[in-house]
Amino acid sequence: ATFFLNFITIGQFNSSSLYLDPLHQSFPESGSGTLALVCTIQIVAALASSLAGGMVQNTLNDYVGLNWLFFFGGVLMSVGFIWSSYSSTLAGVILGSVSLGIGLGAGLISAGVCVLWFEQSRGTMLLLAISGQGMGNVFFPWLIVKLLETYAEVEEPWRPTMRWMGLLSFFVCAVAAIPMRLPHPGEVEENEKDTATTISLTTNASYGSMFEDSNDDDLSQSFVAFKKLRAGSITSIVDGVANGLRRSSVAGAYQAVSTAPYLNNSDIGNCSSIFARRDIDVTSIPAGNSESSFTLKDVAFSSTNLWLSAFTFIACFASLNAQVLLPKYCISMGFPEAVGGFAMTLYGLGMLLANITVGFAVDRFGSCQLLASGFFTMAMLFFTWPLSVTAPQIYLEAFLFGYFQGPSSSLPIIILADAFACSSPEHILVLNGMINMCKFPGYLLGSAIASNIAQKFGGYGNASALSGIIELLGASMLLMIPTPEEQQRRLVEKKNR
Repeated sequence: ATFFLNFITIGQFNSSSLYLDPLHQSFPESGSGTLALVCTIQIVAALASSLAGGMVQNTLNDYVGLNWLFFFGGVLMSVGFIWSSYSSTLAGVILGSVSLGIGLGAGLISAGVCVLWFEQSRGTMLLLAISGQGMGNVFFPWLIVKLLETYAEVEEPWRPTMRWMGLLSFFVCAVAAIPMRLPHPGEVEENEKDTATTISLTTNASYGSMFEDSNDDDLSQSFVAFKKLRAGSITSIVDGVANGLRRSSVAGAYQAVSTAPYLNNSDIGNCSSIFARRDIDVTSIPAGNSESSFTLKDVAFSSTNLWLSAFTFIACFASLNAQVLLPKYCISMGFPEAVGGFAMTLYGLGMLLANITVGFAVDRFGSCQLLASGFFTMAMLFFTWPLSVTAPQIYLEAFLFGYFQGPSSSLPIIILADAFACSSPEHILVLNGMINMCKFPGYLLGSAIASNIAQKFGGYGNASALSGIIELLGASMLLMIPTPEEQQRRLVEKKNR
């Protein structure tokens, strides 16, 4: 479901720049910066709706079903396209883009739901699901160009094209929304058999055998405290111990277990001798309760979230410039409209291949390192953009842009999940919404500024050079993000103080 929601939503958005030249012919008095708002206002509205959707998704999931959120997203996309197609002014088209953008938020929310379904190979599985963006970016440029050519004899071919896109958006979202829901407690561990089969709950002694270097009899005896758990709370222990195993530390296991609703501080205190022998500070283990180990304020002001927010705020001033400006750049170089459409198809193919191939590298090398290297490479591509003067060179440039930008939408939430999934999983979607809010200024103004610079100076050299500098500055922020282990250590030290 996440694959198809990203296919229809992000694929449509990344192809929306193909409407700009036909819109300019219908509204010749509008400048390039104003026309760019047709694209950028979509992603701004999408981010706002994803934040609102993330805040209410638990309530919707419990009372009416989360799938209705994604169905409603398809309705808004359809309304936006159809409204724009009948608008007689550019302002009306932009208003339709707002409705379309709110519906696009369904694609962004789906990634936040999908990431909760996996613990093992989270990066690989999420990137495979997000690869629907790349498939959409391959399919929709081709389809839009074909429809524009089909209706070429119509005075304004973009109008019937948008109507078909509206109907297609409604159909795909309605079907993809059916299975969307949040996992039940313990369902993730049950599905991931490799983890589940290592957990035996038959005897207390079995718990001690799960930990590395666990020859101490005291370790297995310490789990006598588990007998205090009420019936029905066993899922919390499975979740906690599984999280501890994945973190490969005794302290991690006890930290996870201590969040079980019916395990109190005295139980943890009984294990002090074991912690002492293993050189573990018992004070670093949070009090046992049913709440998160850390508050939203704790994680919001963490180094990981602050530096990731700084990166997002800076880099987004240039992130959309390639996909918004490439079709117009092709036309400015004297190429037919089909060249720009094929360039965007290759851009989408690059995103698709990136999401398929980068997943293994994310799990092996880390999402933060790959995100930084991708944006450093994109900066170099911006610097070489003015050297692309032939169609094959433009095609190569577009493919590389898509490949290195492809994982950028999913890697930030993986960074957050790696840092906080064990201690504060309920805050991850809120943090992701905060990160999305940092995209607003750049997404809204970045492409419009770059378009005005290109129009004013009669070329794209200055706009691309500025974009490259922005991406370099943004990528440097990622180098300041600590490892998940270091971030947890800092949070524990701060909480103890």
